[in-house]
Amino acid sequence: MAPCTRWRATRCQAWMLAALFLATGPPASAQWLDPDRCVTCPDKLQHFAAGVGLDLLARGPWVSKPFRNHAWKRVALTAVVAASWEMLEALDARRQGKAGRPGYGFGPLDLVTTVAGAAAVEGFQGLGRKLTKRRRLGAH
Repeated sequence: MAPCTRWRATRCQAWMLAALFLATGPPASAQWLDPDRCVTCPDKLQHFAAGVGLDLLARGPWVSKPFRNHAWKRVALTAVVAASWEMLEALDARRQGKAGRPGYGFGPLDLVTTVAGAAAVEGFQGLGRKLTKRRRLGAH
């Protein structure tokens, strides 16, 4: 039992040391993240519309059928494309020296808004399917 306890103590000390080094470094927003927290700004509407468009594009024949046959796969594909776009924006902002300013860098809120647009499309489609299925069965 002693070796296990000793290993846990060493692991705990390693985590504490890592936390100490991370806490003393520069803030992450100055490196990569977009500090924009505005939910009602026009760019969030654009990201939501982009999520809708990406989800609709994920249904096309240019996407392999195993990647588009379920709603969660289309939303995941939208999330991957949106995350890639945000990372490219972060790299560009870092190259230009604008990283850390509102509108520049990797925007977690932008990513969530894009995925919410894709999820909204899937939700409306699922609701439409349920309503049309009930009509075909004769329930009004």
